[in-house]
Amino acid sequence: MADEVRKRKNLKPQEKLDVYKEATVARLTGNGAVGTVLRKWGIHSSDLSRITRTVEEGALAQFKARRSRKKKVTEEDLLEYKEETERLQHTVIELAAELALIKKKGI
Repeated sequence: MADEVRKRKNLKPQEKLDVYKEATVARLTGNGAVGTVLRKWGIHSSDLSRITRTVEEGALAQFKARRSRKKKVTEEDLLEYKEETERLQHTVIELAAELALIKKKGI
C-alpha cells in the first residue's frame, strides 16, 4: 500500500469553495480540525493552500475592480437623446406660437 500513488482529486469550483469555507471555520475553532477537512475531501495541505490563495486573490480582484452603478452611455444613446431634445424644442416653439396667436385673438 505504501507504493500507491495518490490519484489527483478533481474538485468542482463549488466543492473548492466548500473546502475553503470548512477549512476557514476549522482554523477559527483552533482545535486541529483542518486535518479532518483535508481527509474528508481527500486532498493535501498544498491543495488547500492553493485553493485558499485562489479564493483570496479572486476576492481581492473583485474588491479592486471599480464598478460603477451608472449605466454606460453609448453613442446610440447620445444620438437618441439629441434627437429627442430637438423634437421637444420644436414642440415648445410651436406651442409658444399657438399661445401667442390665441392671446392676439383674445380667445
